[in-house]
Amino acid sequence: MRKTILIVDDDATYRKILGKLFIEEYHVVYADNGKDAIREIGLHMQELAMILLDLEMPVLGGFQVLQLLSAKGITNKIPVLMVTGEEREDVKANCYKLGAMEIINKPFTPHVVYERVTEFINLFENVGMLEGQLKKREDELELQKRKMEEFNSALIEAISNIVEFRDTESGVHIKRVKFFTRIIAEHYQKMYPDENLTDMDIDNIEAASVVHDIGKVTIPDAILLKPGKLIGDELQVMRSHTTKGCEIIQYLSEVQNQEQLKLASDICRHHHERHDGSGYPDRLRGEEISIGARIVSLADVYDALLSERAYKKAFSREKAYQMIMDGECGVFHPRLIQAFEDAREDLEQCANEIIE
Repeated sequence: MRKTILIVDDDATYRKILGKLFIEEYHVVYADNGKDAIREIGLHMQELAMILLDLEMPVLGGFQVLQLLSAKGITNKIPVLMVTGEEREDVKANCYKLGAMEIINKPFTPHVVYERVTEFINLFENVGMLEGQLKKREDELELQKRKMEEFNSALIEAISNIVEFRDTESGVHIKRVKFFTRIIAEHYQKMYPDENLTDMDIDNIEAASVVHDIGKVTIPDAILLKPGKLIGDELQVMRSHTTKGCEIIQYLSEVQNQEQLKLASDICRHHHERHDGSGYPDRLRGEEISIGARIVSLADVYDALLSERAYKKAFSREKAYQMIMDGECGVFHPRLIQAFEDAREDLEQCANEIIE
């Protein structure tokens, strides 16, 4: 609680009168000019409850002191009451503009000054307490938000891992796609700054990539685990994992950040779209496909080529790279292919570290 009052006046009589009003309840400090007032404010900043400030003073006037206090935002934290013989209305108006709470003319009635000072001190003290409580609550809510986001991320990744166990893959497909996504995105960001892909965008795309195949939990084992090529309706059922995954993400709408939810839903649904419109489920083409879905799509294909599946053997790093560059896995955005080419060394090093 602030318990100091600063009285600034070059008239010793007024300093004495004002001091007597508050000496029993507050620690009172004095200054007889603006320069000393600035020094006292610096010394007692944390304890000051009120500044009583005269206008006409030697060395540095009260108006100049008020200007300095206003410029530093101090008038928002400590109430300033002008006690002056100044009668000009334009001067008074300027004082109010600079943050003075009130202007009391000399000669004044002591009990009026006391009541006004007490009123302003209580007002600022209550505002300060309220701001402190609000800041504490904001910090608590921010902590809860971070914990919830961490829980959501862990939950989504756990659900996604269920897909891996059902799919009889190595269990690291999600990890590889996540790492490949970040590598491709960072190279894309470096090569095409005009697209304004931010570091936060990359973080969000990487995080959302873990759910790209979450819809596979809805696919029957007979189709999901089939060792041979899918035919007829089987292929359509398998392709439905994109739309089913989007539906699953929507179930998390109550607990998931809406922006992240939208991104995850988009990646689930569109990570099999292709630049020329030959993908599925919505036959999107070109710029209709979001940058996040494009990057995860390429990362997913790259890992699929490097991995052994029930229906195929793993391809070598060189073969996988060339198949993508030659368009054997569908047509990707030209800029994305350039970023993939630029990222080749980093991708292969990452693949070596994770797979082998």
